[in-house]
Amino acid sequence: MSSWPPVPPPPRVGGTADAHPSGRVGSPREGGELGVAPAGGDPRALEDPEQSPRWAAWQGVLGFVAAYLGTATVLLFVSVAVLPAGVDLEHPPPVFNVIGVLLQDLVFIAAALAFAAISARPRRSHFGIRRTPLGRTLGWAALGVVSYLVFALLYQLFVDPQGKQSIAEALGVREGGAFLVIGGFVVVVMAPVAEEFFFRAFFYRAVRNSLSRPLGRATGVLFAAVITGLLFGVMHLEPGRLKETLPLIPLLVVLGVVFCLVYELTNSLFAVIGLHAVVNMFGYLVVAKNSWIVALAFGGAMVTACLVLPRLLPRAPAPTPAPA
Repeated sequence: MSSWPPVPPPPRVGGTADAHPSGRVGSPREGGELGVAPAGGDPRALEDPEQSPRWAAWQGVLGFVAAYLGTATVLLFVSVAVLPAGVDLEHPPPVFNVIGVLLQDLVFIAAALAFAAISARPRRSHFGIRRTPLGRTLGWAALGVVSYLVFALLYQLFVDPQGKQSIAEALGVREGGAFLVIGGFVVVVMAPVAEEFFFRAFFYRAVRNSLSRPLGRATGVLFAAVITGLLFGVMHLEPGRLKETLPLIPLLVVLGVVFCLVYELTNSLFAVIGLHAVVNMFGYLVVAKNSWIVALAFGGAMVTACLVLPRLLPRAPAPTPAPA
């Protein structure tokens, strides 16, 4: 257990770099080269080690396995609990599916927190829940959206995928009424929050940390983004409807990669949650008939929240470089 107050490291002879806990010279800088302080000694470029979690790829992989198995276990218990009520589990009612999706979202969030805690007590800044420069964040987010739309249009032009997901039918949104509102909440609010928290804020960052050490920062970022995007896409496959959902996987993989890069460049979880909510909002408009009020309401609320909430967070103190 570490002591308090911490004992400052001895100054290095002949240099100005600080001693990082991992043994490398310099501190990792979010959005820049790993472990190298830029010329000029800008103190804002050196990140407080507490703001940069040292998660490893194995934590992300085991976290995913635990979340997957945890979801299956929770749903098994729910299934057993509803059997006395005569629920047809081969064709479950929308209420059962809504509960199942919400439980899955909560399990994935819990898994991210649990496996992140192996390295250190999780802090909100570890997951990108922080205040970031608004202009830069909006700029990278806009570039990410445009890049994905260009790919989606080209994919639609040359491939013309005819598949679609069955989430709308499973949630009962076609029945209208309350299910239309509940479905909108699940798709436009909960899914972006849970999926971005696990896949971008935890899994991607853990894989990136491990790959950046042997491959370098830029290569580690790209490989981690592709790996996370692939997993993100495959997670949306429906085993019973492979023919319908398989054509959509390339779109989801590229979307996952774009989200990772936006998260890396902005260091903001709010940025990717907002983008994800916008994408799901338009998807919900397509699959759910007469849902424009619900979709726009939830989508608008999510974008507004992702713009306003970071402004309410305190500014992180700028770490200073070690004295020469």
